[in-house]
Amino acid sequence: MTRRLAAVCGVGLVVGVALARPAANGPLRFKWQTGRTLTYKVQQQTVVQETTADPKTQRPVTTEARTTLALTRAWLVKEVDPAGTATLEMRITALKTDIRPPAGEPVSKDSANPADAAEMADYLNKPVVVVRVDSQGRLVEVKEAKGSSAARLHAELPFRLTLPDAGPTAGQTWDRPFAVTLDPPHGTGESYDFVQAYTAQGVKDGLAVVGVKTALKAPPKAAGEQVPLVPMLWAGEVYFDPAAGAYHAARLAAKAELANHQGAGTKFVYQSTYAEDAVK
Repeated sequence: MTRRLAAVCGVGLVVGVALARPAANGPLRFKWQTGRTLTYKVQQQTVVQETTADPKTQRPVTTEARTTLALTRAWLVKEVDPAGTATLEMRITALKTDIRPPAGEPVSKDSANPADAAEMADYLNKPVVVVRVDSQGRLVEVKEAKGSSAARLHAELPFRLTLPDAGPTAGQTWDRPFAVTLDPPHGTGESYDFVQAYTAQGVKDGLAVVGVKTALKAPPKAAGEQVPLVPMLWAGEVYFDPAAGAYHAARLAAKAELANHQGAGTKFVYQSTYAEDAVK
């Protein structure tokens, strides 16, 4: 965690801080600059536990899978149109993964290792995502998304938030609806509506703090159908640098406990944490 963000996350974030208010020169906006590279380090940890019935004994058995991901990604601003919408190209410049499945040996990969880097050659240090994002952080278009779903980029915005039309002022709220279509193997084309709600929490050490909460508008009645949707239910805080006109950091979590997802007595528990910080 950067020293600046550590101060933001300290005690007294809301009480006794200067509250967010409209900037002197207008509302908060991303200030895209052609040729500028925005670099971020990401840390994500995910734990999935499933309780199912043993096929032989019919007794409940709980398994656990853990995944740790660390990566550095760089967004290059390729161009900015007259309306202020930027075309950005993202490259992953470093990647480290540790996967501990329910059964079998753990698998660890690190791009700092030449052998592992060779296995990652198809997507390491190469453009893997090209998007158009406007000055409010809204995803206008996914032009390219190698190895990932364009729909997932709408669920998890490149810069994790959108900015309101005016302000924000302390306590101001706004939201962003989006839909996700589940293609195989996670679904058969079903579409689900989400809403991401934002709340302006204040300003500390020059960073605007925005609370984020994601929810399904109408969750599927069957718990099993909710399983692939849970990883998109992020909640937490996003930090924006008004002076730089740039996303600065995020501290998010997604968690859920679904009972009877595969019949009576079964259970699915999901927990994931996400931390992202700008690299100066």
